[in-house]
Amino acid sequence: MSNIFLIRHAFTPANNANYSNQEGLWKIALNKDMPIEKNYGVNQALELGQFLDNFKGKILIYVSSYLRTRQTLEYALSKMNENYEIKTSDELIEFDSGIHYAHTVDEVLRMYPESEKYFIDAKKDLDNAVYTKGESRNDVKKRVKNIALEIKNIALSNEYDYIFVFAHGTVNQFLNYWFNGNIINHDMKNCEVFDVNKNKTIFIPKTIFPKGMMINIDEYI
Repeated sequence: MSNIFLIRHAFTPANNANYSNQEGLWKIALNKDMPIEKNYGVNQALELGQFLDNFKGKILIYVSSYLRTRQTLEYALSKMNENYEIKTSDELIEFDSGIHYAHTVDEVLRMYPESEKYFIDAKKDLDNAVYTKGESRNDVKKRVKNIALEIKNIALSNEYDYIFVFAHGTVNQFLNYWFNGNIINHDMKNCEVFDVNKNKTIFIPKTIFPKGMMINIDEYI
């Protein structure tokens, strides 16, 4: 079976809504168009590329169609010296968090009082709580089944030495469920590489966005 690596995208401005509790980040872009952060995010992606360049052979890369994953791959590839077959997939797009995306908890409750229902439901049953105008975790689990089985079947064919999947934290958790029968039991860090065959993390970049640092929103809009 080909080795499968699940990879989360580099740090984005939207991540700072949780990381540093910064408001207004939703102004930068919609979920699908959110870029990676220009300094720390780019450096994470470059570190990732240096790590992945250690793996030689016939390699297939799957990448989510969202901008942040495509940018992460672009920067990573600048440090990689092999020839790769690349497939962009809409099936790998991230959890649809609806109106919650790139908002802090206080911000979304203030702007959209109806969002309180999600937080109430999440305390009772996190996996089935539906983000306002979005998905639940179980929705994502079901949604990624087909692409996971497609990737697994290719891996079983041994046509490739390695398969790299550039996607998103929650999506990767559930891809691993369809590969190994269990979800990744932690929140993946940006540019973390999870080895499906070994069922463990094998790389985390040294570059970390400083907690408490604010992003200049005007640089992105």
